[in-house]
Amino acid sequence: MEGVFARGDRRLSKVIELAVSKGCKFDAWDEYFDKGAWDEAFKEAGLDPKFYRRERSYDEILPWDVIDIGVSKKFFINENEKAKQAIVTQNCREKCAGCGAACFEGGICHE
Repeated sequence: MEGVFARGDRRLSKVIELAVSKGCKFDAWDEYFDKGAWDEAFKEAGLDPKFYRRERSYDEILPWDVIDIGVSKKFFINENEKAKQAIVTQNCREKCAGCGAACFEGGICHE
């Protein structure tokens, strides 16, 4: 479920509304999680949770692409490729990675 909602879009609001009407709440607590109710909510909303968990291509428009936080999609793509190779980006406070989100006092930021 976390993967679905982390990668979801506005269509999931209907799923959430349906799940709540079926009694879903406090679902982070195992003793309250009702997978059957969530499955029914997805089915009634006409959505497949697997759609949201699939691997995506870099040229796909993502739900969060409309949010401008100052970090380019190119930077995220480069970070994703580095992660696949287990290459860690140094902490921004130690060395600016050039993402464009913020500059720290005394730091060098790349535009």
